Amino acid sequence: SDDFTDDLRTTEESMSLYLQYNWNFDIGNMNSNLRAGIRYEETDVTSSALVPIPQYITWVAENEYNITFGEPDFTELDGSYDYWLPSLDFSINAMEDLILRASYSETIGRPDWRSIQGGRTLDTLVRRNFGTAREGNPGLLPLESSNYDLSVEWYYGEGSYVSAAYFYKDTANYIGVSQTEGTPFNLPHPGNGEWYDECNAATGGGDTQATIRECIADRYGDSEFVTVTPDGQILIQGRPGADPAANFLIQTPNNQEDAVIDGFEVAWQHMLGDSGFGWILNYTGVDSDIAYDNFSTNDQFAVLGLSDSANAVLFYDKNGWIVRLAYNWRDEFLSGTFDGNGIANPVYTDEYAQLDGIISYTFEKSGVTIFAEGFNLTDEYARSFSRREEQVQYVTKLGPRYGIGARWVF
Repeated sequence: SDDFTDDLRTTEESMSLYLQYNWNFDIGNMNSNLRAGIRYEETDVTSSALVPIPQYITWVAENEYNITFGEPDFTELDGSYDYWLPSLDFSINAMEDLILRASYSETIGRPDWRSIQGGRTLDTLVRRNFGTAREGNPGLLPLESSNYDLSVEWYYGEGSYVSAAYFYKDTANYIGVSQTEGTPFNLPHPGNGEWYDECNAATGGGDTQATIRECIADRYGDSEFVTVTPDGQILIQGRPGADPAANFLIQTPNNQEDAVIDGFEVAWQHMLGDSGFGWILNYTGVDSDIAYDNFSTNDQFAVLGLSDSANAVLFYDKNGWIVRLAYNWRDEFLSGTFDGNGIANPVYTDEYAQLDGIISYTFEKSGVTIFAEGFNLTDEYARSFSRREEQVQYVTKLGPRYGIGARWVF
């Protein structure tokens, strides 16, 4: 359909200039490389949003209140930023098979499209205490990061090496989600007004939704704000000037606190002579100076998505054959600071591991490769929870996936 109720149009225009200098030289008898560069970035963001304008709230059942929307209208917001981003990378062959590296860089990570979309959107379903809403922020600045990296690599055999690295990232303008309370569009709420209080008292003050609705229908059924359908459903509309405006929890992305992230990486690749067999092992550990406090119910900033991870791969690669069996693991991590109801509760993604495999053969003269592959061979499921592991949020089971195919390179 070309009859859009939501039409969010965001344009991001960037202009960049960069200069790099490479220098190869010797320090004593050790070959060295130095790369120095600088980059300039300038970005303009324009976001126009066609969103439906809420007209009124109708009490449709028990604790369910629905918003009725009218004709949509456009709003437009702008944003811009520019940065100078230097980088410096140095490496030295301390020994013939040993390389040391050190680097410094300043980088930016742009906000995602959803975060910079304009417009405020209210969810159709509202509860008696509050509704939920979201709005983007085209004025968001990108994540800024000053990066320090140190690494050592030992190439001890043909196709075999061991490496270790340490990284430190000093970040600013970290993008998080804040939640504010408000009464957008000042929509009268039929579950919090004079009629509600009157019938709540008349029915015994038990705050029983069904009996209160029936009471309002009996007393004010001839009002333009009360409708009883032929099948007996009671519809009560909020009354302008009589019912208080509905309260909404509004989630908005914004630039929040700075954070320091650091960690280490180790990797080992080993070939068993000329047999074609080998393995790859790696592990990454990462940490931040800001953690989520499970004992606080306040709106909190925390770095999302940080967790340790590891991979183990066994492979055979020779004579046109490639066989790989990979075990991939990721530790538990914080994936959100608001739950599915829009309340400031954490969402953790539980640790997860799966086994994948592939086998392929390439016909050298024809350039044709045939392959078969399988993912999640052990039929694992993903799970998320809140403040404790017993507070399950979601469980997702996708099952194993298999595929066969062919590729032709010509």
